[in-house]
Amino acid sequence: MPSSKLNARQERFCLGLAEGLPQSRAYVEAGYVARGNAAEVEASKMVRLPKVAARLAELQAAAALRSEIAVDDLVAELEDMRKLAIACKNPAAGVAAVMGKAKLLGLIVDKAEVATTLRKPLREPGESQQMSLDEWQAKFAPGGLQ
Repeated sequence: MPSSKLNARQERFCLGLAEGLPQSRAYVEAGYVARGNAAEVEASKMVRLPKVAARLAELQAAAALRSEIAVDDLVAELEDMRKLAIACKNPAAGVAAVMGKAKLLGLIVDKAEVATTLRKPLREPGESQQMSLDEWQAKFAPGGLQ
């Protein structure tokens, strides 16, 4: 919950830092205007303000609570869902919920195979090959051979 002492830009600055942005980037993305290294200087000053520091501590504490869920906890929940699924004969909902939580927390990452096509140039860049006007017209003119 946002502190009533902070203005909107200070709150956005704190949220940016809580998301992992560098101080200078969080400062600019919060809506402050800075040239040169002024963003670094002003962001450093802002972090030291008592009300900003308190809000950052509040956001970091909330993040720490969210990160307490570990793989072991999810495995235990999966085991409970497996037992419930056997009893109710409906495993899909429970397993889907636990797996969704794991994905949201970044504990499970879906991996996708990415295929790339290697394209090579037809000829070397230094190689000069020119077409005659007749060859060019035959290749590129409408109704010409292609």
